Amino acid sequence: MSTKIAEKYAKFKRYVLWLYRLYELNTQIAICEPWEKVFCHILLGSCISLILYASYAYVPGYCLRLVGFLIPPVAINISDTYNHIKCSAADGMCSSSESYLT
Repeated sequence: MSTKIAEKYAKFKRYVLWLYRLYELNTQIAICEPWEKVFCHILLGSCISLILYASYAYVPGYCLRLVGFLIPPVAINISDTYNHIKCSAADGMCSSSESYLT
């Protein structure tokens, strides 16, 4: 049983190395010197992390507001609940249950 796990681990390791080589070839990092590779990896990682953080921090509130603007509420109770969720999810983006879009 341990040989099966070892084989699966080796196969997974080969797959990850193949993906890394594919990434290097597609971005043309394979022809760079080692210090240039490190610089490019840090630059790319910084850009991706900033995009992910901005998406996590800012996009959910705007998405909820956009959905609320495009889809009208069906009933009054749903509207009141939705406005409460929209304002609390936006983290202070709307004041006193008023939206900037309406």
